[in-house]
Amino acid sequence: MNIHPLCVLAVLVAGCASLPARDGAVETRLAEALERRGLGADALSVIGNLLAHGSPPPPMAPAAVLEALARPLAALDVAGQFERAVPASLRALERLPAPGSFEAALRTYIRELAQAQRLLREDAPGFDDGPLLRELAEGLPSAARLLEAGRGSERASRLFVDATARFASRARKVPLEPRAFDSPIGKVVIGTTGSDRHGPEAALIVDPGGDDLYERRPARAGAVSVIVDLDGNDQYRGSDVAVRALSAIVDLAGDDRYAMDGAGLGAAIAGASLLIDFSGNDTYVAKFFAQGAAAAGFGALVDLDGDDRYRVEAWGQGFAIAGATGLLWDRRGSDRYLAAGVPDPFERGAGMSGTGLSGAQGAGFGARGRLGGGTGILRDDAGDDVYQAQMFAQGIGYYYGLGLLWDLDGADRYEAYRYAQGNAAHQAVGVLRDERGDDRYAADWYAQGMGLDMAVGVLADGRGSDSFAARGLSQGTATANGFGLLVASNEPNRFSMGTETPSWGRAEWLRGLPSVGALLHGAAAQFTLAGKPVAAPAGNPPVAVQPAAPMHCPSPDPGEALLCRARDAPDLEGFWSEMKALLLAEPQTPLAGWVALALATRPPADAEAIARLLARRESCNVRALALRAWPTLAAANDAIRSSCFRLQAAAAAAFSRLGAPLPPDAALPSFLRALPPQEDTN
Repeated sequence: MNIHPLCVLAVLVAGCASLPARDGAVETRLAEALERRGLGADALSVIGNLLAHGSPPPPMAPAAVLEALARPLAALDVAGQFERAVPASLRALERLPAPGSFEAALRTYIRELAQAQRLLREDAPGFDDGPLLRELAEGLPSAARLLEAGRGSERASRLFVDATARFASRARKVPLEPRAFDSPIGKVVIGTTGSDRHGPEAALIVDPGGDDLYERRPARAGAVSVIVDLDGNDQYRGSDVAVRALSAIVDLAGDDRYAMDGAGLGAAIAGASLLIDFSGNDTYVAKFFAQGAAAAGFGALVDLDGDDRYRVEAWGQGFAIAGATGLLWDRRGSDRYLAAGVPDPFERGAGMSGTGLSGAQGAGFGARGRLGGGTGILRDDAGDDVYQAQMFAQGIGYYYGLGLLWDLDGADRYEAYRYAQGNAAHQAVGVLRDERGDDRYAADWYAQGMGLDMAVGVLADGRGSDSFAARGLSQGTATANGFGLLVASNEPNRFSMGTETPSWGRAEWLRGLPSVGALLHGAAAQFTLAGKPVAAPAGNPPVAVQPAAPMHCPSPDPGEALLCRARDAPDLEGFWSEMKALLLAEPQTPLAGWVALALATRPPADAEAIARLLARRESCNVRALALRAWPTLAAANDAIRSSCFRLQAAAAAAFSRLGAPLPPDAALPSFLRALPPQEDTN
């Protein structure tokens, strides 16, 4: 994930801009800026076009991610994203009517739980969950384990969530007779008003009061595990992750402590899990995969009131992978969210504290090349909140994931290291949206509305006098055909950058196509660069192309090793005879693009024949590289009429290189007509 320093293409929008209730004004201003730069509104289609002509999405990629990649400004519609991801029963939790009889509601709930359990066992295949649970104890499960687990039952999850939300909204403190009895879901225990200690054996526990202690263990293999506690300052320990199972905690009152030594607190894999806490100043502590986390299922933690504290080591606080939805929703109170981190295998920021991988606070993650991400949401409705994390946090999307942090009100503080605060990398979407309040944002690199590699990163702050601080490659920037947008209010906001690395709305071209970076700010905004006040950045920087990655020889990568061979081959014609045989024998060889790159560096005598072989590939990217390597008018005339932007860019460059005019009937995007052809680096 090493990215070269960001240089020069940009869209920087100065002047008076605010974040309205509807975002049409943002769209209009951005379109105007794109036109001024010669890019045109179709520059917003670059990501979608590249993906449409590239490899298909990985398994379990969410539809919402694909939509936002095709239409980047759709990422601003966080209310729509929230409504699509979160069941209506949870959104209406406090508005459902109370029942006439708690006992009748309990009987109905048990019957609905039994039905949900039956659907889960019918729809979700069994698997050996032991290896997955062992991996979960050490961090995030591998893509192989998650693919083995498969999807849970959507029918079972929906019924379970709806039934639990209804019962939670109708539960109230009532006198209950202590007892235990068998039911279709297993053992049911009714506790006492004293301080009880409950083990994990019962399928359903209803406790009327007292300061209780609950020992939890993972729910597995189609089990149901539910606690409904009506009153008291309670403690919850152990691990209550649901693995192809259904799990819930509903706590109506009290200052409770949820301290898990394993995964849990609204966490599910191929199942569903809920934690609903109605009131009290609560503490939530867990290690990995917790506090609204899900993979191929649904996990949610909903806290309705109180000044709460949340702490997770990594992978939580609204985290999702494998097409799942993970939600942490806190409705009232001044809260503090802390995500630590696990060691970074790439050692970004080595030697510095706070540089671990958090994967938290609205994070949607996928496993590159193997498994799509999920929809991870952290929503906070009110209060002066503090968000602290390390890397990959606070509205972060990674590889076909959607991460959303949505704060509706309060003077909030956001602190993170890298890849944070409305950042996305590798075909993903990350959004941080704060509606109002005097807020402070602090990060290091790749943050605050930054899109990297065909990804959409957005930070949108509505009303308030805010400060934004970062060190570089942040605040409305983009690389590798990404989209980065920072929208601030009209008020006198402050933007500071710790280094002179280009930021503030700048972006680079790659693959012969633009990236789009935009910073929308008010006229009274103040800017500081490397500790010194500066004027608002100019909105008309020159175009620059992201440089190619340096070649390392020898290389363990098969493609780069091929380039090394081409560079160093003493028998060049012998090397190309081998490549020609490869292209004839393996029409779909994954090395075709590397062969095209080699053709550009050391072409053989029959280079045109090699280029014709490459032009037969289905891949638009390979054909574009071949045309760049060895342009001919015949190939350019064919390519200019393609619907693939990258191939059209290669054709435009070929016409220019060959000294020929563009065909007048060529339907090109604005940026290829208005701007000279750019290099194609990959």
